[in-house]
Amino acid sequence: MAALTGSSFVLLLCIVVAKSGFFGSPCEEVTYGMVSGQLYNVTPSCTQGKVSWNYPNGTLRLSFAPSDFKTTKFAVCFESHANESTFDVLDVTKGDQQPCKRTSDTEVCTDYHINGVLTDVEAKGILLFVNEIRYRVITTELRQPVGA
Repeated sequence: MAALTGSSFVLLLCIVVAKSGFFGSPCEEVTYGMVSGQLYNVTPSCTQGKVSWNYPNGTLRLSFAPSDFKTTKFAVCFESHANESTFDVLDVTKGDQQPCKRTSDTEVCTDYHINGVLTDVEAKGILLFVNEIRYRVITTELRQPVGA
């Protein structure tokens, strides 16, 4: 068996680190320098992931248009590591602000829509740390009743 040379080892290590997701995956969005109210388009191939919001303040507007759900009704569910008094999530797809429905102690979901979902995540006050907001796209076929 041939031994790895120094340059071969470095190349192999780079490939392993890149494949491991060490630098983040497309479904791990980081919102450095987000301005309140600015629109952020979530990667269309992502049906679940997280948004890291650094120093949350004001409103983070998230747009979801998953490439797998062009003609299927879908909703987006959110879960935050922070408690529910830290954020409000509003469904603004139809133009008005509708509070998301609580589906469990830790999760809220938008209504079902076709083509896209637009949400406002509102930070209550100025938070001096990073918060992760997890999301997942669901269809009517995949939704489980609360308590099931």
